[in-house]
Amino acid sequence: MKNNISVFDCNVIDLGKISFDEGNLTVVENNSSFPFNVKRVFYLYDIAGGESRGAHSHKECHQFLIAASGSFEVSLDDGKFKRQVFLNRPYLGLHIPPGIWASEINFSSGAICLVLASHTYNEKDYIRNYEDFISFHQLTLVEYTPEILSKSWDWLNEPEIKHLTSTPDFSKDDQQTWFASLNQNPTYWVKGIRYNNHIIGVVGLKNINIDDGAAEYFGYIGEKEYWGKGLSAEIFKHIFKFAKEEFNLKSLYLKVITENTRAIKAYEKAGFVKQDSADSNIIMSINL
Repeated sequence: MKNNISVFDCNVIDLGKISFDEGNLTVVENNSSFPFNVKRVFYLYDIAGGESRGAHSHKECHQFLIAASGSFEVSLDDGKFKRQVFLNRPYLGLHIPPGIWASEINFSSGAICLVLASHTYNEKDYIRNYEDFISFHQLTLVEYTPEILSKSWDWLNEPEIKHLTSTPDFSKDDQQTWFASLNQNPTYWVKGIRYNNHIIGVVGLKNINIDDGAAEYFGYIGEKEYWGKGLSAEIFKHIFKFAKEEFNLKSLYLKVITENTRAIKAYEKAGFVKQDSADSNIIMSINL
């Protein structure tokens, strides 16, 4: 198996072929040919010219599309950008992860679209309205609930995240005491990060000083599968908006350890500038 093309998080995968005198053979295996186990198989055929299929997204289901015969195009939409992928070889397959709006179009005569899916049929997993898809796909900041507090315990005790966020040791009692104090603490503002209808992290402001118009930013994506997806820019759009409109802040600052290069690049891209360093931390700030 080798990846040829990547579109958003969708990959065109070369399954390879075994040639012999009588023809060719292509093998498909669970968790080897593609990154999931197949629980459902179906195929589309006899699609009339000019007709299309799909036009929906999935919340959890992965799909792998193969042009078993003939050809067709797959229109992909991640909520911001649109691309089309042409499939016309039975040894090439397109992996479509959840959260992508996909349509199959321009079927050739006699085309067969073979679909391997990670889940059995469940209508609740489908998003069939495009406006609902856009709403589902957007990154939003949500109320910091006890459920997110529980996730935070797991995230902040994961060794790598604990180190990168400079999180000290704490007990569940400590965490509950902190959570209970939030409503009485005007200098602290915290939200959960929701993306693709999943809670993936935490973000907020602390040491909010209305008189000085400044606050300290903090945040992390606890679900590592979302690292490196370019979500920081969208997170900061929300943070800057809240900082200015809710608190009338003029600037933000943050502290980050020097070895957290991924975060530093994201902060610089958002407009933060290095101001100082102390011990193993870099202090950065931005004027809003």
